[in-house]
Amino acid sequence: MEKTREWLFYNAVMAWLVNYASKGDPDLVKQYQDLLKELDNEQYITTKTQKRGRPAKRQRTKKATSNPTSKKKDETTTKET
Repeated sequence: MEKTREWLFYNAVMAWLVNYASKGDPDLVKQYQDLLKELDNEQYITTKTQKRGRPAKRQRTKKATSNPTSKKKDETTTKET
């Protein structure tokens, strides 16, 4: 059980009932018991968010080839011997 605000309220009400229920006013005990039931129902209703199938990825950019073409003409083929 995660220690959230609701859990702290639930724990406080439960502690009061354990320590003071036998000594306290019966009407007050009834209110605390009702509050305990209400808090107990709220704790288990928490919904989890549904995850999507795959994480979003950016579109890959085209990388330049590892052997770029040169703009100069190849001198060995153009020279006449």
